[in-house]
Amino acid sequence: MQLSRRALLGMPLAASGNGQPREIWVDHDGGWEDIAAIAILLRSPDIRVMGIATTPGIADPKTAAARLGELLAALQIKDIPLNPDFPNRSEILATGPLTRIAQMLSKGKEPKSLTWMGGSLKPKVEWNAGANAKATRAVFQARFPLTMCPLDLTDQFPSDASFAGSSATRVVAEIRKAYGEPQRYLWDELAAASLAAPGLFEKQTMQLTAYKRGEIRKGTRPVEVLTRCDRPGFQALLAASLRF
Repeated sequence: MQLSRRALLGMPLAASGNGQPREIWVDHDGGWEDIAAIAILLRSPDIRVMGIATTPGIADPKTAAARLGELLAALQIKDIPLNPDFPNRSEILATGPLTRIAQMLSKGKEPKSLTWMGGSLKPKVEWNAGANAKATRAVFQARFPLTMCPLDLTDQFPSDASFAGSSATRVVAEIRKAYGEPQRYLWDELAAASLAAPGLFEKQTMQLTAYKRGEIRKGTRPVEVLTRCDRPGFQALLAASLRF
């Protein structure tokens, strides 16, 4: 079940450059924000999700697998490989710690590009960056194209239960419950939306590096940093993606 193009009329969507859906591999860590982000990709007519892997992080592997299973069942999707090895030169969205990406690098493979929800330009260590700081440093030492969706952007987008609509589907009900929690922001959803509807975003190239605890500071590695997002457009995309 893909999101109708009419639902996104007027929104700038993703493009592969050849008229075909953009092929994205997903690495998540099982939070309900991860599940909502995956829903954005699965329901985009311009994205083809090639495989979904789980990395230890915010949820334990069993919980993460169960939540993803609920989403795939609700969308009647049965043909996406789960926990695959990412192929060399694949486009990846990572919404958790960078453990799996660092393992990929250690095997002599690297992404074609990586979009990552993580890091912060503020003097603080963001959770995903600090959960496996060694992996974060390995990714920042590599040179493949990296786009970062940092706390500096996501902190501008607090969640609200109304964003998930009124669907009685259990997975949406759980997302709605999570969105009503205090101090919750639309972290992974923004990272996914930057792939599904890149025209909603502004970004800036910065020279950065990752330090011992996962701090992101000025350095020598070019990183595309998402800096702004069209709020009404993003909220419309999110609402439409969770309407099932």
